[in-house]
Amino acid sequence: MKKILALLLALAMIFALAACGEKPAEQPADKPADQPADKPAEQSGEKKPEDYTGTLTIYSPHDSDPLNAGVAGFEALYPNVKVEVIADGTTNLIHKIEAEAGKPIADVLWGGGADTLAAFKDCFQPYKPSCTDKIDPSLVDAEYYWVGESPLPMVFIANTTLIPEEEVPTTWKDLADFDTDKYGKIAIADPLSSGSAYTQLCTILFLYGDASDDYAAGWDMVAKIMPKLEVKNSSSLAHKDIYAGENVLGITLEKAAIKYTEDFMKVVYPTDGTSAVPDGVAIVKGCPNQELAELFVEYVLGYDCQVAQNADWGRRPIRSDVEPQGLAPLGDITLMNYNFDYAANNKEAIGEKWQELLVG
Repeated sequence: MKKILALLLALAMIFALAACGEKPAEQPADKPADQPADKPAEQSGEKKPEDYTGTLTIYSPHDSDPLNAGVAGFEALYPNVKVEVIADGTTNLIHKIEAEAGKPIADVLWGGGADTLAAFKDCFQPYKPSCTDKIDPSLVDAEYYWVGESPLPMVFIANTTLIPEEEVPTTWKDLADFDTDKYGKIAIADPLSSGSAYTQLCTILFLYGDASDDYAAGWDMVAKIMPKLEVKNSSSLAHKDIYAGENVLGITLEKAAIKYTEDFMKVVYPTDGTSAVPDGVAIVKGCPNQELAELFVEYVLGYDCQVAQNADWGRRPIRSDVEPQGLAPLGDITLMNYNFDYAANNKEAIGEKWQELLVG
C-alpha cells in the first residue's frame, strides 16, 4: 500500500512540474505576463509632452490675439518647448524664408492664404498630418507641402451709420457702380503685400473670367472696380478703418469682419459668389527643429486648438468633426471655384498687371 501511495505522489509531482512549464495560450511569447494589455504611451517608449525640449520658431501673419493664444496653448501642452514668433505680412515672411534658405531660421509658417503658400512650395517640405481624413481634400496640397487650417470666406463690411443698409453692395459687380462721390472709396489691402488681398483679386478674376484666355473678362471687371478702391498698406485697415468711419465700405476676411458685433457693422457674403481659400500651415524646408515643427502642425490641426480658435477668435475650423460656432454654415454661402494652380503659378504676372492698373 505504501508503494502505491509513493507512486501516485511521484506521478502527481511530474504532472505539476509539466504544467508549470507550459505557457498560457492567450499570452504572446514575446510579451511579459505582467504587462497590461493597454499600457500608457509613456510606458511604451513614446515621448511624454514634457520630454519634448528646445525652441520652435514660428513665422505668422495671424492677428496677435489668436496667434498668441495658439502659441500659449502649445507651450502649456509642451512645457519644456519655447516658442519664438516673428509676425509680419504673408508675402514679407515668405521672402524672408527665401532669403534664409541657406540657413533656415523658421521652423513653421502658420497662416497665410494657401494660394500664396502654393506659389512658394519650394520654401517648404511635405508633411502629412494624422488628421487628413477629417479635412476636405480640396483644402490640402496634393503632396502635403501645405495643409489648410482655417477656411476664409471673403466678405464686404459696411458701417451703416454712414450708408443706408439697402445701399450696401451685395455683389462684386456692384462695387463697380459704388457711389464714391457720396460715400468715399472702398477700403482694400494691397495684393502685392497682403495674401488676403491677393486672394480677393483672384476671386474677382476667377468669378468673372476664364482660364482659357487668362481671365480677360475678370481683368475687365477689376479695371471697372479699380477707380472705386482705396488701397491700404495693411490688411487690418480694410476693416478697422470701416469701424472708425474712415471708410464706409471695405473688402476683408470673414474672420476679421465678425469681430465687430455692433449692429451698425454689416457683413455681406457676395451673392454672386465668393472664395473660401484657407489659411495654411507649412513646415519650412530644412528647418532646424523638424520634430517640434511636426508637433506644432499636429497641434494647430488638432481638435482642441480648432475648437478654441473658433470659440475664442471666430476662426472657422477646418476639421469636419468641429461644428463652427457663430458663423454662417459654408452651405449657406455662394462659393465659387477657386483656381489654386493658376493663382499659385501666375502670382508675379497677376501682381504686375494689378500694378499697371493701379498706376494707370
